[in-house]
Amino acid sequence: MLPPKLAALYEDMEKVREETLSALSGLTEEQFSRKTGEEWSAAQILHHVLMAEIGTSKVIRKSIKSAAGTLPPYPVDESVLEVRKLPRPVAAYQAPEAVRPEDPPGKDDLLRLARETREQTAASFAILAAVDPREATFPHPLFGELNLYEWPVVNVLMHERGHQDQIRTVLAHFRG
Repeated sequence: MLPPKLAALYEDMEKVREETLSALSGLTEEQFSRKTGEEWSAAQILHHVLMAEIGTSKVIRKSIKSAAGTLPPYPVDESVLEVRKLPRPVAAYQAPEAVRPEDPPGKDDLLRLARETREQTAASFAILAAVDPREATFPHPLFGELNLYEWPVVNVLMHERGHQDQIRTVLAHFRG
């Protein structure tokens, strides 16, 4: 069982993912994959979001493994877990090269990957719940050093929320 603040974060991530997948569910395979001008397709947006989440899970696991038992336990007072204010909204940044979705899989494969990715995130959160996430940091390509609590908040939750406007724009193109 996750500590309350991690459980709430995970629940928020689940709500945002449900909104994302619900918005995309009505698209045909062709609509899902079609780019509109220079904008990413729905498939590229989802693939990008999933690549960022996969990377976050890897960062959590790698950081905890490399600290090998030197991290203090998860804080009793969770109010100490905060996310610093970013200079600009997450959506204002260009995607780093490593998470640019040039040739995403098809719709069914991406939906399967979304489930698998979230299962990996749940497993990473179970590991994270044993240590103080503030005590391990890892450099983010856009935001500099983030601690292991900030990584999923910024790189998964805030990131996916930011891309929901982009998804709404894609959907409006097919309705209009």
